[in-house]
Amino acid sequence: MKTIDVPSWRQLVKVVSLMVVSSIMMISCYVYHRYDTYKSIKVVIDRKAAVEYGSANYDINKLIKKVEGEVVSVKQDIDTKKIGEQEVVVEIKKEDVIREVPFIVNVVDTAAPEIKLKEEKVTITQGDNYDLTNNIESVKDVVDGDVSYLNEVKEDSIFYYNFSYGEDIDNVGIHEVVVNAKDKSGNATQVKFNLEVKARPVVAASVGPATYGNAPANAAGGDIVSIAYSLVGSPYISGSNGPYGFDCSGFVQYVYARAGKSISRSSYTQAYDGIGVSYANAQPGDILSWGHGGSITHSALYVGNGLMIHATNPSQGVVVSSVAGWQSGSIDNLMAVRRVN
Repeated sequence: MKTIDVPSWRQLVKVVSLMVVSSIMMISCYVYHRYDTYKSIKVVIDRKAAVEYGSANYDINKLIKKVEGEVVSVKQDIDTKKIGEQEVVVEIKKEDVIREVPFIVNVVDTAAPEIKLKEEKVTITQGDNYDLTNNIESVKDVVDGDVSYLNEVKEDSIFYYNFSYGEDIDNVGIHEVVVNAKDKSGNATQVKFNLEVKARPVVAASVGPATYGNAPANAAGGDIVSIAYSLVGSPYISGSNGPYGFDCSGFVQYVYARAGKSISRSSYTQAYDGIGVSYANAQPGDILSWGHGGSITHSALYVGNGLMIHATNPSQGVVVSSVAGWQSGSIDNLMAVRRVN
């Protein structure tokens, strides 16, 4: 009779032990592999990783320079309406292992304020009290809102707009005006427009009884002009009416006397000599009376072609000047044009 060998209990223990050890080793290898995979999941962020303020749908992948695995979701997002550093948490999957990886993203404001002008060119008359802010439609920043005008800008000033221009902006001509704006983040922008300053029109004010049309011609005009030109370069002497020096009204009186005509001595009274005519009808030899604030302060002789000869001041003496230029460069206005026959 044949017998069957039955394993002893020691053999059974040995077999079971081998099976357990094998299972443990397999599990250990699996766990180690998963742990190694987990540890290998990494994200390298671009050192300039930043999101613009207010970005509605930014791409998280554009912030990642390198990733070991695949980005499957954003576990913790940022608030793009809040400037500064914020933490993002993303889920990265490699093989069948998922790891949550945090990194820092900076929400930044790089958009400069927007300046809107009313006009690309503004035209004024010299002497007008014009406020440059009148040409500003708006200055707004997407983050900080409306930007206010600041007259005095310092080196550390932020969140303002102001103007820069040449020192001659009050002179006749076309001047470039630069509008400068800066937001709270230091973003700056500029917009330019032209300011055209036109000369004040030369229009004689009504001083004394005036006749603006059909006035008799200035019969001695040619002689008056010739005499006046001969005296250009003479010195200015206060209170003098010649022949070696003149003040303004003394010069006019002297020239008229040389031409055989008698007129009064002071600038004020000369504004009432003869009859009044408009500047548009002025003829060579007419008296030009200048002043401001309702007072007559200066006398000159019109010599034609928009020019006049007059005794100006001690440093210049008797000179030839442009009527329009004199008005533009001084505080005086042409108050009257007088014709004496």
